[in-house]
Amino acid sequence: MSNIFITLSANTENRTVLKDEITFKSDPTINFVLTGIDEVANQALTLDVNWGDGSDTNFNQKDLVFNYKKESIFNEMLYGKVGGTILDSYEHTYVPSTSSFATSLTAQFLVHYNNGFYADILQPIKLVRESYYDNIQKLGIQSTQMTGVSGSNTVANLESKFDKRTYVTYLNNWLYK
Repeated sequence: MSNIFITLSANTENRTVLKDEITFKSDPTINFVLTGIDEVANQALTLDVNWGDGSDTNFNQKDLVFNYKKESIFNEMLYGKVGGTILDSYEHTYVPSTSSFATSLTAQFLVHYNNGFYADILQPIKLVRESYYDNIQKLGIQSTQMTGVSGSNTVANLESKFDKRTYVTYLNNWLYK
């Protein structure tokens, strides 16, 4: 799992913040940590999370009364967010497209504050599919065998040093003449 820490200073006007693009391989589970968003001047009332991959949008709303019996007070203690907060950690698993090598998405976090202003935070994400070489990483030769009367063809058993899988490879010598 990868963490993306999102920070933002106190919000006194409507604004849109575009973060730098982050590239991930395979199908990552990303934990977006929003505890760095300042709520000293104004408290966040709602948070809408659009993951950018077509999945359902999450709508979060701050409770009017903080229930200390059910909720943890660690955010109050660690981050000074009295009365609880909706700006916590949110986790999502992305799956890259099977029809293209790279997919660009934008996760959107729309925060509405109690003073009427909002912050629209955009986090571009680039998903890159793993290639054949990412899966095998480094190969070692297990065995070889010459086939045919002229010995021009070779069968090689190659083993991945990463996951110990064996790949049988047929090498034609006539291609290199």
